[in-house]
Amino acid sequence: MQQVTLSVIVPVFNAEKYLERCLDSIMNQSGNFEVIAINDGSTDKSLEILQQYAKKYFNMRLINQNNQGVSASRNKGIELAKGKYIIFVDSDDWLEENAFKVILEQLKQDSPDILLTAYYDVYGAEWVNSLQGAEAAKEVKQEAKFPSTKLDNLSLFSPFKGDNAYSDLFYSGTGVRGQVFRTEFIKQHGFTFPLNINCGEDDVFVYRSFLVNPLISIMTTPIYNYRNRTDSLAKSKNVITENRKGLEVLQQTKEFKSAKRRTQMLINDAWLSWTILGISNLLRYGVLTEQAYEEAYKAYNTFAVYNKEERKSCRNLSKLRGILFSKN
Repeated sequence: MQQVTLSVIVPVFNAEKYLERCLDSIMNQSGNFEVIAINDGSTDKSLEILQQYAKKYFNMRLINQNNQGVSASRNKGIELAKGKYIIFVDSDDWLEENAFKVILEQLKQDSPDILLTAYYDVYGAEWVNSLQGAEAAKEVKQEAKFPSTKLDNLSLFSPFKGDNAYSDLFYSGTGVRGQVFRTEFIKQHGFTFPLNINCGEDDVFVYRSFLVNPLISIMTTPIYNYRNRTDSLAKSKNVITENRKGLEVLQQTKEFKSAKRRTQMLINDAWLSWTILGISNLLRYGVLTEQAYEEAYKAYNTFAVYNKEERKSCRNLSKLRGILFSKN
């Protein structure tokens, strides 16, 4: 039997509104792949939809478990994966046509440990309605797609090597959506998603993988559609606190502890993007509080251990300084 090239891991929790589009975009791809869909205790019709697809497609495996969170679901998928490479697709997102064809061509060319792919940010009337009101939403297309350019400045470092290039890599903000990892690479290093945090768990996974000096290939062609939802955890009111917890988890890993001082500083600085996003969310909800500012100040003050010259390399620290000292 021909070896499976791609294992597609799809964690699912109460995604009936989006699930069919996600699964159709995967099943219509070309290539030798398997789909591992993990129903994480959904209470809507997600399980029923998954069962229909599992019955129709021989290359789809359905795992049904009690609700344990997205990290546990992805870890289960990694455990079961038979493919040479793993790609993660969230159940409310979808792939571009011929995504696997493009991916497989680059995997064959570079044989990387990690293939970073570009994606589209997708906004719709629902998003605009939450920001500007129902009247504004009437003027918006049902879907507006904007290609991410975060990987463009990394294309020169493919396959990826060099300390200087790491600076840009840390700020790429890839997460795991649409990213491809060599299965043996993940299992060799024992990389898993942390179970004790609710937001930023994929960033912990990604940064750990970056810190072991993998061979990274960069693909700037968007193949993934990331749906911006107003009810996502990344858009929640408590994202500042939740992602601080994520950073603390990362800082306790052996990969972070063994990293160079400057590397640690850059990762800490890159993580400040969540603090900035959190302030933006609180402003959007109209509930920005002194407590939130205190949390942001706490994050800012952790950089006091670095001298002025070191801090010149930090990109988000200066942005946060501008926000904190001009809040009035």
